[in-house]
Amino acid sequence: MRKADLRKNHNSLDAAIRRYRTFMDKIVNAQRVVSTPQEKRDMAESVLLRLCANWEYFVDEHLVDCVNCDHRKLSQHFSVRIPENPSWDLCHALIIGADYNDFRSFGDLKGFSKKILREESNPFLSVSNGHAHKIDEVYKIRNYLSHYSRSGYRALMKVYKDTYQMERFLEPGQFLLAYNAQRLWLYFDAFEGASNDMKAWITT
Repeated sequence: MRKADLRKNHNSLDAAIRRYRTFMDKIVNAQRVVSTPQEKRDMAESVLLRLCANWEYFVDEHLVDCVNCDHRKLSQHFSVRIPENPSWDLCHALIIGADYNDFRSFGDLKGFSKKILREESNPFLSVSNGHAHKIDEVYKIRNYLSHYSRSGYRALMKVYKDTYQMERFLEPGQFLLAYNAQRLWLYFDAFEGASNDMKAWITT
């Protein structure tokens, strides 16, 4: 059975990153239709949520494809015999099944990938700490926007204090678009950089 092509997953993710980045560049510089600061903040928050959704889809697909290419450690992890050429559906059922994997941090993702993939078959380990750290920041924002919970507020405020030396809480849209949207563009760079790290691993 033909093994999964790890490069193809990046096509969809990279296209989404480019599409949302181009869209947000238009929004940030728009003078008509989306003209007020609040409208731009709302759009920035919405696009960040969409970016996270595309990343999560990529991660699930890529984990399954990696296992499809090398299932030796997965077999050990579950203590089961897996056919020499397992189908993609079987790989998906074994590691994801009907449940959604909600990784709380990039460290969680790397930790899970280590359980089911050998080091030499694990592109997630190639993502730099800098890119991983920025993606973790994005997920603190995403969690706050998804629930507006007190715990989400505290986690995001900790990022503001520890990383940006901020003492006042800003709603994510305002935070993202401050200083000519520099932080927003850095977050786009982090997702793009993580994808590039993993693509570089494929070619080595």
